[in-house]
Amino acid sequence: MVLGGWAFNVPALTYIRSTFVSMKANAALSFLCLGVGLCLAQNDEWQRARRILGLSVVVIAGLTLTEYGFRVKLGIDQLFFHDARIPLLSAYPGRMAIATATCFLLLGLAVALLGTKKAIALRHTLVAPCFAFSIVALCGYLYGTKSLYSITSFSIVGLHTAAGLFAACLAYFLARPDEGIVSIVASDTNSGLLLRTLFPAIIVVPILMGWLRLQGQRANLYNTQFGVALQVLVSIGCLTALTVLVARSMQRLEWERFRSEAARIRYAAIVESSEDAILSATLDGIIETWNPGAQRMLGYTENEVVGKPVTILVPPELPDEINNLLATLSAGGCIEQFETVRVSKAGKRIDVSLSIFPIKDSAGKTVGYAGIERDITKRKRVEEALSEMSRKFTAAQEQERSRIGRELHDDISQRFALLSVQLDQLQQSPTEFQSRMQELRNELHQISNDMDAIAHDLHSSRMEYLGAIAGMKSWCKEVADRRKIEIAFRSDYSGNLPLDVGLPLFRVLQEAVNNAIKHSGEKRIEVQLREHSGEIDLIVGDSGKGFDVETALRGKGLGLTSMRERVRLVNGTIAIESRPTGGTNIHVRVQLEPPSNVERLSA
Repeated sequence: MVLGGWAFNVPALTYIRSTFVSMKANAALSFLCLGVGLCLAQNDEWQRARRILGLSVVVIAGLTLTEYGFRVKLGIDQLFFHDARIPLLSAYPGRMAIATATCFLLLGLAVALLGTKKAIALRHTLVAPCFAFSIVALCGYLYGTKSLYSITSFSIVGLHTAAGLFAACLAYFLARPDEGIVSIVASDTNSGLLLRTLFPAIIVVPILMGWLRLQGQRANLYNTQFGVALQVLVSIGCLTALTVLVARSMQRLEWERFRSEAARIRYAAIVESSEDAILSATLDGIIETWNPGAQRMLGYTENEVVGKPVTILVPPELPDEINNLLATLSAGGCIEQFETVRVSKAGKRIDVSLSIFPIKDSAGKTVGYAGIERDITKRKRVEEALSEMSRKFTAAQEQERSRIGRELHDDISQRFALLSVQLDQLQQSPTEFQSRMQELRNELHQISNDMDAIAHDLHSSRMEYLGAIAGMKSWCKEVADRRKIEIAFRSDYSGNLPLDVGLPLFRVLQEAVNNAIKHSGEKRIEVQLREHSGEIDLIVGDSGKGFDVETALRGKGLGLTSMRERVRLVNGTIAIESRPTGGTNIHVRVQLEPPSNVERLSA
């Protein structure tokens, strides 16, 4: 606006009142350069432009001071615009005041040095005198004291120039709030709170009190002594109230800080005691923190990994994994329960579930990443075991279907076909009907018994009607009669065995007896069912060929595995004792629940 007043010869735009000194064109140009330079303060890519603008102000101010110091005219005062104001207000037309030029020289140097880390103290030292002078000049105008804003009667700082210098100093400090004393003012600390509260009051309250006292005296409301006393008392009251407010604010801040510190300690304890590996890394993947859980899992101590890339934990066959994860995170994505492999210090490969989260500062900017790695090796083994078990059970189911199909086709179906042929022959020879009728009836009865045996093996209905123990005994008798062997079944259990326990024991009995018939070569099998100390024991033994238990468990057969799984379903235990030529003994123990009151009453 001031430059527009000079350009279009509108003097009213260059001063506030006609009796006040105008802002010179060079001063307005210097303010413009300082303003643009401070607008570029946050972006160091414009550092060169900032320096050019700051040095331009230094040149203008330096030439002006040279003109004052050596009483020469260098032609810069009215280089662009002519100053036509009366000489009483401006002894040197177009020339800014000495104090104004000095302030611009200091501010220009400070702007030129912006972005130089080593010159922070120097920059603040350059700006501080300008800030103090601007306040002094404004107080001079407020109190009507000309000596505070002029060095000589012909070197006067204008009111809007003083206000502009004050604003420029504030803008300079706020342009880089993370540097120097301003970083303390902006911090969320007690010292920051103290500075933010007291510093404005230290400047504003005394100036305001002095102005009010002066206005009262000029209006003849009181004399000098009363004015001084009033100013002192009001200042004491304001400072007391301000101190109380600051104390309360600091107490609240300290309480919040205490709670935050307690929460931080609690979270740190959680991280330290976690069994998971918890680490943090920079945006480039350099490890910064490492908890004890990571040391226990991966074997590296904190000193061994901090400062090193996380790629030291990645197996060689996954060279691009970390780069892909960092690219996903940089694009705003997240990593949750990503299953991968890590390599410990000893070279052991560990299956882990990986989750990565961004670490953000108070401004919401991502400054790093935190990762949680959970050891899922056991879970993977269990999943593999379950998968293998499922495969084996599927194969066993198919084998059982094939066995039933073969028995139905090769035995029952063939016998039915033979019976049909015999009936056809009997129809052609009616004279033999009476003599062969009993033979055919016996054959049909035998087929029916064999069908019952197959059905009984698949689902023992007698267990539901007779009970678990009677069902086992009946099945042993049927198998012994059918296979022409001896099965000695003994039981001292007098109670009613629950079906949810009896059925798994029955299946184990079936598997054990069938294995003994197929592999032991022995014609006598002993089965015991007994109770003691609140548990039921099932023992199936023979004195046949026997086998190596470890070899059998590592094999592809499903018999022993099936028995173990059925016993596990009822929270029981199974012990298999066998050796080549030494017979086999299978001992199952299942804990029985104590009977309820209703069962006691029923008994």
